Amino acid sequence: MLDTAIRLGDLGIALLGIALLALMVYAILVLKNLYDTMKVLRKIVEDNAANIKGVMDRAPAIAENIESISEDLSHDVKAVQGTIDNLLGTTEAAAGTLAENTDIISSIMGVIQVIMSIKDFFSGFHKKRRWF
Repeated sequence: MLDTAIRLGDLGIALLGIALLALMVYAILVLKNLYDTMKVLRKIVEDNAANIKGVMDRAPAIAENIESISEDLSHDVKAVQGTIDNLLGTTEAAAGTLAENTDIISSIMGVIQVIMSIKDFFSGFHKKRRWF
């Protein structure tokens, strides 16, 4: 009575049907969750419709302010860039002059060091040394 043979094709079709049924149940659950989410989202939008309208009404003015600020900032940055370029040129010129006059400056520093050494040498003789 229970000796009927099941063909592999029939078994495959049965397994495919079960998998399709599971997939349909899962899809129904996903769609139900999506529907619940959309209901909550719709309620939030309806509750805040006045605020959303206010923001949308002010958006063009905000965009104009941002554009004005960015134009002013661009102009100021260009002005500062010119100043920095001038300062860089002046610094390079000063460094060049200093490099040209390094030997003169080092000679002057040597003379000053000799004078300071002589002063320290002679001031050591004039100090009274106390023991206590």
